[in-house]
Amino acid sequence: MIRNDEQLHLAQEAVPNLQWVLAASRKVPPPAEYRAMSEPILLELRQREQEILVYLSSVEIELSVQ
Repeated sequence: MIRNDEQLHLAQEAVPNLQWVLAASRKVPPPAEYRAMSEPILLELRQREQEILVYLSSVEIELSVQ
C-alpha cells in the first residue's frame, strides 16, 4: 500500500521497469516458458498499477512536519 508521495514515486518507477522486463523477455524463451515466467511479473505489475490508482484517487493529503 502506498502511503506517501515518495512511495508513489518508487511505484511509478517500477512500472516501466517491469514492462521493459516483460517486453525484453518475449524475444527469448519459447511461448510456454514465457507464460510461466511472466505470470509473477504481470501480477506484480497489476498490483503496482492498482496501488498507484488507489493512492491517486485518495483525498487524503500528505502533511510533512518540518
